[in-house]
Amino acid sequence: MFDANKAKHRRFASAPALLIAAALIACLAVLSPVLAQAAQPLSFAQALALAQVEAPGLTAQRHALDAAEAAVVPASQLPDPKLSFGIDNLPLDGPDRWSVGRDFMTMRRVGLMQEFPRAEKLRLRGALARAEAAKEGAVLLAATVAVRRDLALAWLDAYFAHARVQTLAELVPEAELLNEVSRALLAGGKVGTADPLAARAAAVVLQDRIAEAERDLKRAQAVLARWVGPGEAARPLVAPPDLTQLAQAPEQLLAGIEHHPELAAYGPMQAIARAEAGLAQAAKQPDWSLELAYQQRGPAFSNMFSVAVRIDLPLWAGTRQDPLLLARQKRIEQVAASREDAWRKHQAQIRADLASWETAQDRLDRIGRELLPLEQERARAALAAYRGGRGELAAVLQARASEIETRLMRVAQQAELGRAWASLNFLLGAQAESDPK
Repeated sequence: MFDANKAKHRRFASAPALLIAAALIACLAVLSPVLAQAAQPLSFAQALALAQVEAPGLTAQRHALDAAEAAVVPASQLPDPKLSFGIDNLPLDGPDRWSVGRDFMTMRRVGLMQEFPRAEKLRLRGALARAEAAKEGAVLLAATVAVRRDLALAWLDAYFAHARVQTLAELVPEAELLNEVSRALLAGGKVGTADPLAARAAAVVLQDRIAEAERDLKRAQAVLARWVGPGEAARPLVAPPDLTQLAQAPEQLLAGIEHHPELAAYGPMQAIARAEAGLAQAAKQPDWSLELAYQQRGPAFSNMFSVAVRIDLPLWAGTRQDPLLLARQKRIEQVAASREDAWRKHQAQIRADLASWETAQDRLDRIGRELLPLEQERARAALAAYRGGRGELAAVLQARASEIETRLMRVAQQAELGRAWASLNFLLGAQAESDPK
């Protein structure tokens, strides 16, 4: 009996443990895909796809385009007819006052009126609506290109910010080695107490620079999170595309500036300005309307039917239609001048980005092939001389500082190359439709 109770107690005691284990297994099953996703690196192409889904500005512009396209058909239609009700000639005094059926002149009226704008005005209104839709489409394309370009810049900034952290972290073992060497030399009586202190101070300065680089990395990830979300921005980043290759050759970029998405919007803007000027000119020609009315009188009188035609009278064009027409014509000239200014600005920007892209490649080649190997050899030689008692610690620290700056210079030039590449590779609408490899 005692053994049975004891076994039963053990079974009850183990029940909470089993429940906890089951809960842990369920949590692991749920979290495993999330953790696996977080561990996977975020590629450049994946970030581009996410940015176009996550960007609310593109969604807003798509709605603007849908709204403009929906307004095209109604723009060239006749206005809706108007239905009117009323009482004509209602007596206000006398024996028939307020009566609607005793006086022979009192009539209950129902009418229908239709306005007939000139055919040219309807055509111009339709052209204006189509131009508005075309402009919204061009703005959507420009916004898409801008989102992709900004994402590319944010992704590359985050990648090279991480590269700066890694570059500085790779130098930590060398700083610790210098600490050990200086302490060993101090123990052997070959240097004074100032050397270990100076070596330790250099290591602390390196840690401070790492902390500063990590801060810059967090800032870059915060900017990237705007486009892909915080969770995706925290994922590791794979190597970027080949930054030395552009989707189009430099001469093609300069020749294709007419297809720049921001310039593409000026065509519809000019069409809008011309349509508005045409409508201002057409306003000098009168429109007309037709009204039909049925008028019912008292039982002792006959009912009536009326027809009325109304015609606009633009008699004061000098102070009404003409100033508006002049304003619309000036708008055409303004759009043309703005387009020319934008064309020159983008052409100058392309040339500047090409100069940055080409110069960054030249400098990277020179740093990697000549400058960095020299600085590394200088640092090794200074450390070897110091360990052998033939050199000074100041020379070692100076050589190491120069090597660190050269390494960071290489990362900075890579970032400069990436920024120029992103600006050029996502310059035209054609690049917006395909992901770079």
